[in-house]
Amino acid sequence: MTGPSRNANRGIVMRFIRNPVAANLLMVVLLIGGAVSAFRLQSQVFPTISPRTVTVTVPFPGATPAEVEEGITRRVEEAVLGIDGVKRVSSTASENVGTVVIETNDFADRQLVKDDVESAVDRLSDFPPENAEKPVVVAPKPTSGVVTLAVVGDVGELALRRAAEELERDLLTQPGVSLVSLSGDRDYEISIEVSESTLRQYDLTFADVANAVRGSSLDLAGGSIVSDSGEILLRTNMKRQTGEAFESVIVRTLPDGSVVTLADVAEVRDGFVREQLVNLYNGRPAVFVDVKRAEAEDVIKVKESVDALLADYTPPPGVELVEFRDETTLLRERVSLLLRNGLFGFALVFTFLVLMLDLKLAVWVSTGIATAFMGGFLLFGALGVTITMISLFGLIIVLGLVVDDAIVIGENIDAEREHGWSGDIAASRGAHGVMAPVVVGVMTSIAAFAPLLVTGGTFGDVTRAIPLVVISVLLMSMLEAFCILPSHLSHGGPWSRGIIADVQARVAKFVAHVRDNIVEPGVAFTARWRYATVGVAVAFFILCLSLVQNGQVRFIFFPQIEGNNISASVTMPEGTPFERTDGAVRHIAAAATEVAEAVRQETGEELFLSVTSTSGGNAAFGVGPGTESGFSTSENIGQVRIELTPFGKRRMPAAEIERRWRNAVGEIEGTERVTFASSATRFGDDIEFELAHESEAQLILAADSMKDQLSRIEGVNEIEDSFDLGKRQLVFELTPAGVAAGLRPADVAVQVRQGFFGEEVQRIQRGREEIRVYVRYPAAARASLESLNDFRVRLPSGDRAPLLTVARVEESRAYSSIDRIDGRRVVTVSANVDEASSTPNIANAAVLESIMPRLVADFPGLRWVQAGSTREQNEDLADIGSAFVIVLLIIYAMIATQLRSYLQPLAILISIPLGVAGAILGHLVLGFPLSFISIFGIVALAGVAVNASVVLVDLYNRRRRDGLEPIEAAAAAAARRFRPIVLTTLTTAMGLAPLLFEKSPQAQFLIPMGVSLGFGILISGFMVLFVTPSIAVIIEDLRGLTLGAKPAVETPEPAAASSS
Repeated sequence: MTGPSRNANRGIVMRFIRNPVAANLLMVVLLIGGAVSAFRLQSQVFPTISPRTVTVTVPFPGATPAEVEEGITRRVEEAVLGIDGVKRVSSTASENVGTVVIETNDFADRQLVKDDVESAVDRLSDFPPENAEKPVVVAPKPTSGVVTLAVVGDVGELALRRAAEELERDLLTQPGVSLVSLSGDRDYEISIEVSESTLRQYDLTFADVANAVRGSSLDLAGGSIVSDSGEILLRTNMKRQTGEAFESVIVRTLPDGSVVTLADVAEVRDGFVREQLVNLYNGRPAVFVDVKRAEAEDVIKVKESVDALLADYTPPPGVELVEFRDETTLLRERVSLLLRNGLFGFALVFTFLVLMLDLKLAVWVSTGIATAFMGGFLLFGALGVTITMISLFGLIIVLGLVVDDAIVIGENIDAEREHGWSGDIAASRGAHGVMAPVVVGVMTSIAAFAPLLVTGGTFGDVTRAIPLVVISVLLMSMLEAFCILPSHLSHGGPWSRGIIADVQARVAKFVAHVRDNIVEPGVAFTARWRYATVGVAVAFFILCLSLVQNGQVRFIFFPQIEGNNISASVTMPEGTPFERTDGAVRHIAAAATEVAEAVRQETGEELFLSVTSTSGGNAAFGVGPGTESGFSTSENIGQVRIELTPFGKRRMPAAEIERRWRNAVGEIEGTERVTFASSATRFGDDIEFELAHESEAQLILAADSMKDQLSRIEGVNEIEDSFDLGKRQLVFELTPAGVAAGLRPADVAVQVRQGFFGEEVQRIQRGREEIRVYVRYPAAARASLESLNDFRVRLPSGDRAPLLTVARVEESRAYSSIDRIDGRRVVTVSANVDEASSTPNIANAAVLESIMPRLVADFPGLRWVQAGSTREQNEDLADIGSAFVIVLLIIYAMIATQLRSYLQPLAILISIPLGVAGAILGHLVLGFPLSFISIFGIVALAGVAVNASVVLVDLYNRRRRDGLEPIEAAAAAAARRFRPIVLTTLTTAMGLAPLLFEKSPQAQFLIPMGVSLGFGILISGFMVLFVTPSIAVIIEDLRGLTLGAKPAVETPEPAAASSS
């Protein structure tokens, strides 16, 4: 035993060893400070995704999609294309509205892009067109749902709406509640309805009635009078607020002095817009109040504020409040699941450490893990990390890395004690002996996760918390390992006594036996046959990669995540009567009830908490990344949503319930599409391609052909395109008689619009609602083609002529919407994949290899682009791949610098592909597909494997400097590193064991990470022990050949490994 090194007597490690008060205070600060910070962090189910879009919306009431395209979307596109920071411009021209979505580059300043878009739109001349409204330019802010309240009762639509509005106002007064909105409700409207016969009777036109209303209902400032006593404002305030108030408007004064009021010529309806909308909650009429949270708000605190109000809230008579779609339930379930598995795993780790190490060392290593975690929480708030499923997932990942660092240092201190050093010197020597490789190992792990910090797109937003969590905890683990742990291990003797000491002695004897009789001679053997050993390792890696290549191990980029809701959305052809849509929705809801009853008969369990149906509208589904928000209305769409019983009270997964429901629904005659969704996340359709062609007819044929070919791919379902025929339309054109009468096309167009769409005469503010006032025909006249026969057009002469005399009518079919991308009309063909039969990657590969080349050949001039989630996935993987090439170079440079060798880092980096091979094999054995979750396990695995290899190669170099021959040094180094490698490998596997054996469907998407790290560490740990020394000796051979020395072929039998 030589004297202590100079480093062992000085430096920060020895300062803390000799000042245990400072070490203990640092530990207490990290533990208490971290605990306090943890309770102050925001909570949410998934990380907030910042939209990378700017939208321009221009309402154009009464316009067809073709008119909207020509007058709105094309002009806005031309204005915004080319703005700095714009990645892509897409638009949709629908009936009554045009929307242009400007997608920004990942790291562009969205506010600057919004300002530039506003300026570009403002510069457009003669924009917006007549009858269109002002453009609204918005940079959407991220929001997410918290809870939905159903206002239920058989009291009529108006009473339900007013009860919901009252609840909305009360909720907004609660602290922390800032986003509340109604859904499933119709807009208010005042409709002044005048029949054609009445117009003729009183010789009136719609313009006469509209002008009378405008002139009799106004609020207009009239200036001011400035007198000696001060300024007095002048104002005319006779604006009418109710339908009843409008009835007294004087339309005409007759020669005898009598007046004709609006009540005499029209029926004034103060109610809702014409489009029908029916919402049912468990079969009863309902209006929904959605409570959401802004980006900076805590989902748990918002929910607590809602609960505080509802505790003493009394709804109006006949109205009931029901709370459902509580997203905090999902959060609490996930947090509970991860914490339960994490704590159980930690307990297993501690138990195993006690078996292998002295009780004192096991306790302080375990305490060090907790200290590193709490220290990480101190940094989370400053880094913007919140408590989500993803950040908790990051904590599970980093557990194996933190255990590795603590064990390496603690075990090395223990080894120094076995060599006769005691107290301060043993602790300092043990820490300094592995300081360089441990620091390099930690830095390589940090470097491996760093690319995920700069990954763009939705994937980057979702996963950014993981590298932040991992890096924060690793930095704190390094602080704890060198400043706190050595101080605790430097004082006092062993703690193990009695039965614990006896068990530890037997375990130590067994480990020593394996080390001396299996590992050391085994490593010597593989080092002699080093080229064969490396060949076997390479073959094993290639074999495992082939499992992915040939599809035996599937790859699904973002797997489904178990949720507590399932939805079924139905779309009927445009123009379908509301009654048929409502019938389809009721059929879907009835099928859900049938499924629930069947399961109740089979298993006795209750599947549903509630069944909500909407006829004439639908809401966006999901709470996680990739989901959208908002409520759409149209009489040809509907939706049924099921709120499932929390999984603790049911055994059937949501995906299985969805499958049974889909089968029970079957084919519904007359529908365009029926789609189901059960995952809590949604990144778009699995297959999505945008097709463009100069010929519209060819484009439609190409889309139909592609859909037909998609239907032949196994597992592909819900195939659809964006080309939907719209409503039937009647197109008017002046006849020679109309032209001779002096009519212009505008004269006919305006008068027809006034009668059937209505002329907007005013907007009034009633509470928080802006209500439009229209003059038009009665509903009955607008519901029959016969009314065209009675329609009279006012001629320039003042006479009236039948519409069908001055104009001829042609029937055609408009598009329901017109999509454009980057200035071109496109049709989007999309589909989803049943993951029980195939995967999105396999299906997309089939499309690219067979369908798209055939389409291009069949339809010359066809252009196509892969779109949707697959395109974003490919972009994300390309970004990550490029970043990891750089990271590997950085890791190589760090290891080469520490080892002072250009070649030896190769012996360490070989552990990464071996770990990947182990991860793939684990997925094959347990039957899980690879996913992005698996990738994180592999990255963490690389960190653990590199740590172990760095220390092993560093020790090999020391043995060579001590004079041992290469093979003898390899065997001795492997024997010395055997116990810490076993400790690291098995403690990491033990920590993940609870997650691997978790049966809850909510945990299934996390298990692939545990599979990657658990199986990977078991296989790479074994491989590192035998393959890394072989490569180190091969490098000696290369050096020998370069320098002209003899390669290390023969060596004496390796001596028994010492622990020095």
